[in-house]
Amino acid sequence: MMSGDKDRYSIAAFAIPGEGTIIKAPKELIDKQHPQLYKDFDFMDFFRFAFSDRAKNIESGQQLHAFASLSPPISD
Repeated sequence: MMSGDKDRYSIAAFAIPGEGTIIKAPKELIDKQHPQLYKDFDFMDFFRFAFSDRAKNIESGQQLHAFASLSPPISD
């Protein structure tokens, strides 16, 4: 509930890359000391995966690793 004498406007803005946007690490940031951790991927493919039945049992925050990691999961 808001109160006051002046009109107030709110805008909800979300930044989602467009269909076909490939997420990838810049080549200049990858070297022997800093190897690439995730394969290049289409953002919408990941988005669909994150909300799929396949991903619903994956621990929160681990969906990207399950979807695009180049290495196996780290076990405790």
